[in-house]
Amino acid sequence: MILKTIGILALSVFISATANASVIFQDNFDDEGTAGVSVLNYNSFANWTVSGGTVDLISDPNNWGIDCVGGTGKCVDLDGSTGNAGILSSNNFTLSAGTYTVMFDISGNQRNGNTDEMLVTLGGFLNETFTVLGGDPWKTITRSFTVTSDTTSSISFNHSGTDNIGIILDNVSVVSAPSAIALLGLGLFGLGVVGRRRKA
Repeated sequence: MILKTIGILALSVFISATANASVIFQDNFDDEGTAGVSVLNYNSFANWTVSGGTVDLISDPNNWGIDCVGGTGKCVDLDGSTGNAGILSSNNFTLSAGTYTVMFDISGNQRNGNTDEMLVTLGGFLNETFTVLGGDPWKTITRSFTVTSDTTSSISFNHSGTDNIGIILDNVSVVSAPSAIALLGLGLFGLGVVGRRRKA
């Protein structure tokens, strides 16, 4: 009976904490521009600014041979069409103290075998360089970080390139992670289930 009560309490804590996990920032670029139209040197993003160069908005299937994630929607070629890759920076968002996960999808340029490189930064919490071969398929990048006090931040993708053919970006999000209490609750619930099965 005690294990059952602990399990129920732990499950309640887990559900409550998980429900408090939330999306802080999210963009898949699908609402940008005109439906079905790709745009060279696009700079009218709702949630982003472009500096230091240009990026291209890719619409799938009108995509110059480039597939976005899932073969639909829109994505961004981080090396635009002016011979100078841009820096794509999100609008600012607020992070309270806690643990967060940033996720984004990237693929190679899908047009040649060249190697491309970009630096991804998020405040002082993420500062990582990614090297991608032109033929590399879509992959999801996930990184977690902890914020110790309330802060305002943004995420930036700084592409190195001058050949107008760059890394393709899609599905960027920053989400709050379940707390350690929630994970502890799940663990206790699991112990309760195991204990109950052994008793049975």
